Amino acid sequence: MFTTVLGSIQSKAPRRPVHSLVLWTGLTFFLVAASTYFLSQTRPAVDYFTHRQEEPAAANRTNPLLTKEGIDQFALDHAYPRLGESVNFTGLHQLCNSTKWQPNVYFACNHNAGGLMNVRNMVLNCIRYAIAAGVSGLVMPQMEVRDPVDLRHLRTGEYQSIGFLFDEPWFKEVMKENCGQMEVFDTIDDIPYSGYAMMPDLLNIQAIMEQPRGTKHGMLRNKKPWEFRSRFDKLIKSQNKRPTETSPVIVRLDDRTLFSFPPSFDPPSVLNSLGFTLDFRPDLSALANVIIDRVHKTLNASGNDPYIGLHLRSEPDAGKYWATWDQLANATISTAMNNEIKLVYVASGDTDGVANLTRKAAESGIKVLDKWNVLSDDEKEYLGPFRFDQQAIVDYLALLRSDRFVGSGQSSFSSQLLLRRELLANLTLTEEEKLAEPENVSRDQLAGPGRLGYWDMDWP
Repeated sequence: MFTTVLGSIQSKAPRRPVHSLVLWTGLTFFLVAASTYFLSQTRPAVDYFTHRQEEPAAANRTNPLLTKEGIDQFALDHAYPRLGESVNFTGLHQLCNSTKWQPNVYFACNHNAGGLMNVRNMVLNCIRYAIAAGVSGLVMPQMEVRDPVDLRHLRTGEYQSIGFLFDEPWFKEVMKENCGQMEVFDTIDDIPYSGYAMMPDLLNIQAIMEQPRGTKHGMLRNKKPWEFRSRFDKLIKSQNKRPTETSPVIVRLDDRTLFSFPPSFDPPSVLNSLGFTLDFRPDLSALANVIIDRVHKTLNASGNDPYIGLHLRSEPDAGKYWATWDQLANATISTAMNNEIKLVYVASGDTDGVANLTRKAAESGIKVLDKWNVLSDDEKEYLGPFRFDQQAIVDYLALLRSDRFVGSGQSSFSSQLLLRRELLANLTLTEEEKLAEPENVSRDQLAGPGRLGYWDMDWP
């Protein structure tokens, strides 16, 4: 077809073939250049944290947050010192130094699933069991992400690295400095001779501990954690041959690690620091810091307005006996009035519930904010494509820094927030301030029928 078209052009201008050829060549060059430019401008944006390609919701090429360089600079400009930088990891260091390590045995935990706090707890349990087992290497845990449309559908078969939620370089750095006896591998394939590994099937902690096997939270609890090492060693010895460099053992835990290892088994130095090995993604942490600054300056641009953080857990999938919308709303407004606070930051997937709370609180002169009415258009454009549990990171950090907190007693998200807030308050208060705080008065409260029955199985 190309020669036919060229021939037709030449036949119409037989006396000026050179001019026609030059004209056609120029036209062809222009079309090729224009096509190349157009394709370069419409290619999918790459999420460099998870290596997924996603078409941006809007082709806004002026938004720096849609480029890797832009979000890197944003995180650098707005990232406060991470909480873990002020934490003493001496307890973890001593735990690892006192552990008897065994060569050529490795741990992999890829079946972590659920909400943000449940995934965090499962990953931390995996790390703690790996140390207890004395394995020589740990594969970076993965997680199974929930359905983006049906949030109740947790088992989707879509796996992501924990970089989906957490800061992988920070985790590797902390583990190398404080527990370097256990090497951290990016994938199972990075383990030497992984293709010749023994014990390929998934293992269950309850089976190792000879406890009744089940999925209910109460049945997941390891009732004798001090026996785990001896039982694990027995399991390794039961293999056909001893683990060697060319025939290693790779232990893959199943998905029943949630609320399994009791943190209270460890001394406070370990209990209160292990959770800080996991820190959130720097880009979403920076976005949370921006939100916190703006909330503090809502009523007085040059001030530091106090605010109440509310986890309004009133979505349709909330449990039958959980705190109701009325209980959460009343507790929040009452706390605000008693403490003369005029701002509430709410985290919730219940848009109608947030709207109703906004109207109800306004009757008492209280302003309600959430992430969507605090962020700029460019920031919303960046946050919008993130999954539900990724967006929850921003809310978690904003609630963590609030002056008072109200949540649902039966929510693991609220319960863990309360644990972390209690820990941070204890770490930052001076002895005089601790003595001045009445023991029967709490800064925070969980509404509803009481605290989560297994809240003590969560890492603070």
